[in-house]
Amino acid sequence: MENSLNHALKLRREGKLFESHHVLEELISADPEDALLRYEYAWSCDILAKDEEAISSYKQALELGLPEPQAVNAYGQIGYLGSNLDTLDIMGILTESFSDENKAPEKEKSLTEKVEDVLKVFEPASFHGGWTFEFHRYDLHFADPDDQTRRAAFAAFAMMAGIWETESATSFMPQHERKYTGGFQPDEPYFELNGYITAFYSNYAALEQEFPVMTVYAVDALSAIDKRSKLGLEQKFPEMDSALFQRFREEILLPYRQVKKKLPPFDDFLSEIGWNSSYSPW
Repeated sequence: MENSLNHALKLRREGKLFESHHVLEELISADPEDALLRYEYAWSCDILAKDEEAISSYKQALELGLPEPQAVNAYGQIGYLGSNLDTLDIMGILTESFSDENKAPEKEKSLTEKVEDVLKVFEPASFHGGWTFEFHRYDLHFADPDDQTRRAAFAAFAMMAGIWETESATSFMPQHERKYTGGFQPDEPYFELNGYITAFYSNYAALEQEFPVMTVYAVDALSAIDKRSKLGLEQKFPEMDSALFQRFREEILLPYRQVKKKLPPFDDFLSEIGWNSSYSPW
């Protein structure tokens, strides 16, 4: 049972929300009296905008006896979800009204093409701007054998971290908050922070050696965001592998904060990400 629950949570961290939910449904059917299992099922319903079912499951989990941390969150989500049900109904109607299902599918761009599209409108002075990256699993290419693909993939992450830190755009959003942004589609792919932190942490030494400037900029942004979040990013993103993020903080973010130096010149950052003057009229 424990292994199956861990599998469901792993799927959730990877953004495979429906697959995770299906596993939890099967687990609940086999053991409906498990409080923690009922809580994780409620959380899954919460993420998938099944709010009435989420409220009911949170209540059942509390009745079965949840540990304090989960109980506190369950209580909070039952005042919060209840007050937002009407809003979600309206958003659902709007989503249906403006559905783009009839649009002709476009040819899929390569990873490097998607990054180049952003570089062409990127302001070569800061991370302020409303530009965003088209979805791609950039995190899966931090160690790609092709050097240009590797550069583009890590550049995407470094730039996403930068605009997130300046609050110019939302690069990463907790799974349970997405349903409030409009146009929510649970089966649509999203940038999952857990995957990017995992890839960054796993390949840190190689990335730091090959892309020292991008690495410093990414760490600087993530350190500021984590510090600003008060509770820590592993609490803001409940789907995060908290043990992994704590290691990432202790081994990379905290040492950086302790000896923080002035960032390298932005021109050096532009050079590493592959930006050139032909991309922009600036």
